[in-house]
Amino acid sequence: MKAQGAFISIGLVCTAVLAMANSAQAASFTSNVSYTSAKNDVILNSITQSGKTINSFSYVNNAVIQYNTPRNATSTNSGAASTDKGDNATSPLAPAEDPTSTAVAKFLGNNNLNNIIDTEDDGTFTIDVFFDSEITQDNLGLDNLFFWERGVNSDLGIQALDSTGSLIAGSYKKLLRTEQQYTGFKIDTVEIASAQGLGSWGVSLNELGVTKLSGLRLTANASFNGPDFKVIARKTTPEPTTILGLGGVAALALLRRRKLKSA
Repeated sequence: MKAQGAFISIGLVCTAVLAMANSAQAASFTSNVSYTSAKNDVILNSITQSGKTINSFSYVNNAVIQYNTPRNATSTNSGAASTDKGDNATSPLAPAEDPTSTAVAKFLGNNNLNNIIDTEDDGTFTIDVFFDSEITQDNLGLDNLFFWERGVNSDLGIQALDSTGSLIAGSYKKLLRTEQQYTGFKIDTVEIASAQGLGSWGVSLNELGVTKLSGLRLTANASFNGPDFKVIARKTTPEPTTILGLGGVAALALLRRRKLKSA
């Protein structure tokens, strides 16, 4: 499907997944994008969830390729994870079959859903990605991590990384193709012959069993069917009570200084 005309807002509905036993079920969300055709830029402007608009995002700003099946011209595998874009879409670099860590970060680190990582069906990768700000759990009842997957037919493994880049034990989650929701529109990238539907997952930190993270380890093997994906996080801010608490500490410190000065 190729959308016609000017920019349109497209509803992206995700079925929520139960998190921890005592946590609430996350609501569906709507992704508001500027979209003219499957081959052009697909710009994410905001996400609406539970009646709230999310337009402040944290993007990937660093990546470390731990392992990526190397390109082999003598077999059917042209590598595992490569950078990819819409045929007519803009991108920070030219797509590459055997990308550097910097290239992976640049393709993931923007709001163009037609800049993605493409994975060959029989490829294996382990890639650590880091966001430009720490992601923390809050009480808004909103998802923290948003994933899109071209084809709506693959799985993706994720595990939380702390501020030192170390894996947080027990936080691994496999995002299943059967849990994806079709966004209602398609993208057509350099590596495919025709447009494919774009699916999505929303994930809260509760589902990973963590209260904060700095990055994610992304994994796939041949059984995952080659995820072609994008990930963006919701930028989080301190809770209002935390802000008030910090303000109170600052006020007490100022009052103490004044008393000492007058004395």
